[in-house]
Amino acid sequence: MSGTNDRVRNGKGQFATGDGAGAAPKTKAKKTCGGWTAAKEADFFRELATVCNVSSALRACGMFRRSRDVYDRRRTDSGFRARWESAVDEGYALLDLEMLERARFGNNRPPPQSEAEKRLREVPTALGLQLLKLYHARKAKAPPAPAAQAARRRIDGAALRREFDALLSDFNRRMGGNG
Repeated sequence: MSGTNDRVRNGKGQFATGDGAGAAPKTKAKKTCGGWTAAKEADFFRELATVCNVSSALRACGMFRRSRDVYDRRRTDSGFRARWESAVDEGYALLDLEMLERARFGNNRPPPQSEAEKRLREVPTALGLQLLKLYHARKAKAPPAPAAQAARRRIDGAALRREFDALLSDFNRRMGGNG
């Protein structure tokens, strides 16, 4: 997984832009909290969705030394946390598809057509399967989404009683009663 180590740094130790001379970006990015800009955030989530690796995503957006801040922000900012979960879900969906493709076609596949596809092919099969196993186990234990909880709370008491009575009648008939 190369690419981030090959980039040139300017005199301040930051990754140089464009021509490699450390020129300023053409457009000024809007600042968010903790040194995050909209552009850095976009880079972070793009990388996170590709490889599901926070360290790699932080390197891609130039915030590697601020890893504590990203976890604090995930804990406190619900919008950021939602985008994080969405990116991780997307990354694991890509890994799922990659593992499925390996199982179906083995090595008889066309060459990768994108950088993301190339990077996913670098993941060893055993590691990919273990990561997917852990991810799906975590998702199975996750509490239901707030919308599902709200739907569960809106159950009509009378309808529930009718359904319960029907189940008891059916059980009574199967046991030899009148129902």
